[in-house]
Amino acid sequence: MAEPEVLWTVPANGNNDEWVIWDSTDCAYVPVADHPDIWEPAAVSSNGELVVGWGAQDTVNEVNITMNSSMDEAAARAEVELASVDYQFPSTSEPISAAQSIVVREPSVVVSNNQLDDVLESVNEIYFEACIPVVQVVTQSPGTVLFGPSNAGMGDLQGERLVAFANAQGWTADNSMLFVTFFSPAGPEVALRASVCADVVREAFPGIAEVEHDTTSTTSLELQNAFTDLLTANPDAENIISCTVADLWALANAEALKVSDRHTNAAVTGVNGGSAVLDAIIEGDTALVGSVDLGAAQWGEYWIPLAQDIAAGIPVPTEVFAPIVMLPVELPAS
Repeated sequence: MAEPEVLWTVPANGNNDEWVIWDSTDCAYVPVADHPDIWEPAAVSSNGELVVGWGAQDTVNEVNITMNSSMDEAAARAEVELASVDYQFPSTSEPISAAQSIVVREPSVVVSNNQLDDVLESVNEIYFEACIPVVQVVTQSPGTVLFGPSNAGMGDLQGERLVAFANAQGWTADNSMLFVTFFSPAGPEVALRASVCADVVREAFPGIAEVEHDTTSTTSLELQNAFTDLLTANPDAENIISCTVADLWALANAEALKVSDRHTNAAVTGVNGGSAVLDAIIEGDTALVGSVDLGAAQWGEYWIPLAQDIAAGIPVPTEVFAPIVMLPVELPAS
């Protein structure tokens, strides 16, 4: 029998060394010894015979809209039927009912972009009970295959950009303060974006004063007000360096700095590579100095061949890495 025609390939961005296949008897991924070193994404036509569950994080945030479109377009090209739902981030109830509605459609694989730590395992347990393998997006969860950028890698890129900017301004540990913004509902994996960023800054500026700042809101104004309160509590912070977990928090911190008239001696980075951050940098008069781009516009081109391989019983790594890059590529002027 002839091999199916490959519709597209995309560059491999690396993976871990543990490979698995889905065992439909045990309803679990099981290790395999015979596998290649690198997972090479290659999509074929499923001729409408493969149903893939797709749990979108939301349909509101720019990066998620980009991911959703990428998944829709890739599925259409490969003639894969999607059983799509909206988890309505940051809801903690909607992901449960959404997962239940996916199960009714009997997909062969689910790609789940649920990143709320409180309901992560509960949602995936619904799929496991229905004997459906899961590709978990961004945040690790037991029993799943992980696809996404390295959260620690995103932290590295943020820290490197902040250090480069601070050095270009002549800032030192003595005249600077580090502000580290977290979003605890996303769990410890996402927190690495900020904590590893902070590690990079600390290594470059030993002894720098710092403040850790946890948030639970996803409302821009609430985040801005919270950071404004933090700035008010630290009036002597001369040069401010801010690590965050995503663009939403970076934008809020930058706006708080601007409203407080402290943005000219500050540097803030984000994650997602969103247009709001990049446009603000182009316009100038902002503390924003970069955002880690996740390559979300291509993620569907990875998810579909990954789901196809899992459904076909082809070994896949337990972690497949997405490409990331700091934008803008060039260091912004002060």
